[in-house]
Amino acid sequence: MGVVAFRKDSPNIQPEPLTTLFLTFKRAQGVAPRTIGDYKKTLGLYFKRHPDGLEFPRERTQEFLGSYENPCTFNLYFAMLKVFWDWALAEGFIFGRHPLSGLRKRKPGGRIVRLSEGDVARLLKQPDRRTYTGTRDYAAMLLQVDCGVRPGEMLQLMPGDLSLEKGEVIVRAPVAKTRTERALPVSEPTVQAIERLLTIRPASWGDAPIFASQDGRPFSVPEYSRRVKRYGAACGLNITAYSLRHACALLMLRRGMSAFSLQSLLGHTSMQMTRHYVNLTAADVQREHRQAGVALAILGDNQEPRRERLRRIGGA
Repeated sequence: MGVVAFRKDSPNIQPEPLTTLFLTFKRAQGVAPRTIGDYKKTLGLYFKRHPDGLEFPRERTQEFLGSYENPCTFNLYFAMLKVFWDWALAEGFIFGRHPLSGLRKRKPGGRIVRLSEGDVARLLKQPDRRTYTGTRDYAAMLLQVDCGVRPGEMLQLMPGDLSLEKGEVIVRAPVAKTRTERALPVSEPTVQAIERLLTIRPASWGDAPIFASQDGRPFSVPEYSRRVKRYGAACGLNITAYSLRHACALLMLRRGMSAFSLQSLLGHTSMQMTRHYVNLTAADVQREHRQAGVALAILGDNQEPRRERLRRIGGA
């Protein structure tokens, strides 16, 4: 059994106060409120299912993670619990073998949604722009496709984060997933769509986010993603809000943007993340290989191989 010993001065500590101490520590580190919420949700779910999760952390953690088949869900909970157990061990609340020792994240099968420019054009025709929600959804989807902003970052943008003169939006450090501020260039149609959205909202909303709900309150990521999914289904696409970030990355590369510029645009902290994220299709690689024509250039033959002319069809 992997029974863990508790720190001597806290022999009877319970999950709730320990969770509170952990969240206080993460706030002091400057972790984003949304991430704090994710930690709280994960630990709440873990201890709800396993009230004895502090007595048997290794066994219960394995049981908890083993209930998830989807690699992305597994990896999310794995990462959250690892940070918690790392902290608990470092602070001396538990000691012994790490509850996640010997376990690894799973390799996602990956589902890069391959949207063409035509697909995106059809998607953008779905919102009813005669309504506030349709105008908002159109502007939000267009912004995502234009600059690849994460849904969670976009829905926290404030009117002051939009610069009409520079044609850019500022993702402030407290909002950014990486906690690093970045300026995202946006095209004129996107600026106009956001401008129109801001002009039709009531003045009484004051400092509401750019993409607010119908009553001027913050608009949640799950609700936005559900709306995007419905728009996609209406035009034959199986997508979520995050699919639009995928689409931006792939379409930008196909139109000639460098991987380094894309890394900056997406806010990735490493090129490895960018390479994994965009994951070009085999068709893209084949097409660009033909366009490059390195072997033909080396051999001094830049022409396509001559094809035999078909003069007669047998039996005709």
